[in-house]
Amino acid sequence: MNAQFFDSVYRHWNWLGIVFMALGLAGLVACIRGIVVTIRKARLFAVPLIPNQTIEFPEAGRVVLCMEGPRFSRRFAGLGYALTGSAGDPVRGRSSLFRARTTGISTARMELMSLDLPRAGRYVLTVAGLGPPREGDARNAIVFVRPHLARVAAYILGILLSAWVFIPSLVFFILRLSGTDL
Repeated sequence: MNAQFFDSVYRHWNWLGIVFMALGLAGLVACIRGIVVTIRKARLFAVPLIPNQTIEFPEAGRVVLCMEGPRFSRRFAGLGYALTGSAGDPVRGRSSLFRARTTGISTARMELMSLDLPRAGRYVLTVAGLGPPREGDARNAIVFVRPHLARVAAYILGILLSAWVFIPSLVFFILRLSGTDL
C-alpha cells in the first residue's frame, strides 16, 4: 500500500471513523452480552454442600462439577468428589485442565471436574473430606453446568477484536476532528 491510500483514508476519516466505531462498539456489546447469556444458560442446577446426596440429571452427556461460594472461601480445599449411578457404577470424570472461574461481587464459582453421564436419571454424589458442618455452609454449593469454556473463549477473542477496531477508530476520529496531522 502506498502513502496516497493512507492519506485518502485519513482525509475521509470523519465518515469512515463513525462506521468503524459503530461496528466495533456493536461487536463489543454483542460479545459481552453473549458471554453473560452463555454463562447463565450453562447452569443446570446447584445442590448444597453435604457429604452424600441423590441428584437427578435430566439428560445424558458431559457436565462440569463446580464449586460455588463466597469469594476467598477455603471450604472446598482438600475435598474429593465422586458420582455413582443408582446401581453403584462410578461415573467417569477427570479434573479440569483449565479451571475456569466466574467471579461476582460476593460469590465465586470454579470448575473442578468434568463428568461423562452415560444416561439421564438419578445419581449419588459423595463429597469426601468434608468433616462436620460449619457456620457458613449454607452459602456454599456444588453447581453442575454444561461445558461452555470454548464458547466463552471465542467471545473473549471477539471482544479483543472489537476493541481493536473501536479504540483506534475513536482515537483517529478525535485526532481528525481536532485537526492534528500525523
